[in-house]
Amino acid sequence: PLVPHHGVSFRGVSFTFDDSSEATLHDITFDLPEGGTLGVVGPTGSGKTTLLNLVARIYDPTTGAVSLGGRTLPGIPLDELTNHIGVVPQEAFLFSTTIERNVALGSARVDDRLVHEAATVVRIHDEITEFRHGYRQRVGERGITLSGGQKQRIALARALIQRPPVLILDDVLSAVDADTEASILDGLANWTDEQTVLIASHRISSVRHANLILVLDEGRVVQRGTHDQLTNQPGFYRDLHQRQTLEDELENL
Repeated sequence: PLVPHHGVSFRGVSFTFDDSSEATLHDITFDLPEGGTLGVVGPTGSGKTTLLNLVARIYDPTTGAVSLGGRTLPGIPLDELTNHIGVVPQEAFLFSTTIERNVALGSARVDDRLVHEAATVVRIHDEITEFRHGYRQRVGERGITLSGGQKQRIALARALIQRPPVLILDDVLSAVDADTEASILDGLANWTDEQTVLIASHRISSVRHANLILVLDEGRVVQRGTHDQLTNQPGFYRDLHQRQTLEDELENL
């Protein structure tokens, strides 16, 4: 295979949009080993999505290098890269066809069992079976007949079925409640065991299991470490964790 390993590395990566004199990302460096999980958190506008888009090669760095399996991304043909990386954006796109076809999209010879298994992992199987036509229920243009959380989970199931070596999740559980998110994350941990996963999220619970967590602020890495390391030092991460823990406790009263 062209990319025998799928660890992700950033070396001195900065990125500036063409219409801006301000750098969106500044001097980002990290190594994510094959099979590892990277969590990215930070305030709105801190550069989380931009960082993920550089891995998917939606953009190329202004300076520095992004590597996959030890090879810089421009050296990997786009069709190979596309087969290697699965991206689930926050705004999920669904086609005007059945739920089953939306999940199996782009995957050859996907059987019903696999579709149902992926839907179960993302905790939407039971909701689908309640629809009048089940998995053969058609959804409207852009999935307008479904809730935001349902669309996100169907798009996530689609990515899981393809089993890309690198899985990029951009705040994909933002529209589900905390309990559903926790249940989905438990299922994902088993399914993605051998995949390299990059997760951007506004919730600490989505990234707390990551091998490495980056905290971005105005495009710079201001903190890095594991969940335990970051909750034991003052800063954005600990403040956000304390606030969200309190919110969860109040919800459960």
